[in-house]
Amino acid sequence: MKEIITLLCLITVCFASCLSDDDTETGKKYPAPDKLCALTFDDGPDSTLTPLVLDKLETHGVVATFFVIGQLINDSTAPVMVRAIKLGCEIGNHSWAWDSMDDMTAEQIRESVEMTTAKIEEYTRTTPRFFRPPNLRTSDTMYEIIKMPFASGVLGFDWAGCDTMAEDRAQNILSNIKDGSIILLHDVQPPPHPTPEALDILIPELKKQGYEFVTLSELFSRKGIPLDSDGNNLWVYTE
Repeated sequence: MKEIITLLCLITVCFASCLSDDDTETGKKYPAPDKLCALTFDDGPDSTLTPLVLDKLETHGVVATFFVIGQLINDSTAPVMVRAIKLGCEIGNHSWAWDSMDDMTAEQIRESVEMTTAKIEEYTRTTPRFFRPPNLRTSDTMYEIIKMPFASGVLGFDWAGCDTMAEDRAQNILSNIKDGSIILLHDVQPPPHPTPEALDILIPELKKQGYEFVTLSELFSRKGIPLDSDGNNLWVYTE
């Protein structure tokens, strides 16, 4: 009986520890979340850059969805994807390359997406449930061929050519976020790339505002949106 009581006490302590989420600056607990958002990252995986984002997610105890490029998935980058999944993250399809697909033929579109899905399945044993079109360019043919919801998001403006610092990237999102938002950032871009530092600003602030961070699958599920209700919609928010 003593062993059972001890075990129950340990479980209770661990559960309470999981529930506690303190502001590292003030030491105060964040409010109970009453809103949802989904962090998403594009253009990986990369064995050096993606772990910088994963480190931040682990530090802050949040999850994300990573939209990966098929041609970057190989033996050297697979451990990064496996680590993301072990942290509770999700892998999405960002096509085989970085080229816009809105002027591609049906066969080209199908090949790009199917090859990427095959690579994700080979190295992670998971199947992507969401698609993010490169450069957010879409076409009727893409919607017809790709049988996954298309995800856009609230933009952090952190891709190549955007001369933004960590504070700017965080503020771009904070100025436009609402309950049900998909947040669009990049884990892989040419350095200097202060998006990991932006997460140290963005995540605590959103927690203060009562946001809970979930994967895209959980966001759609908890908002009651079936994954087959994609239509011709480029999702930014789930209402």
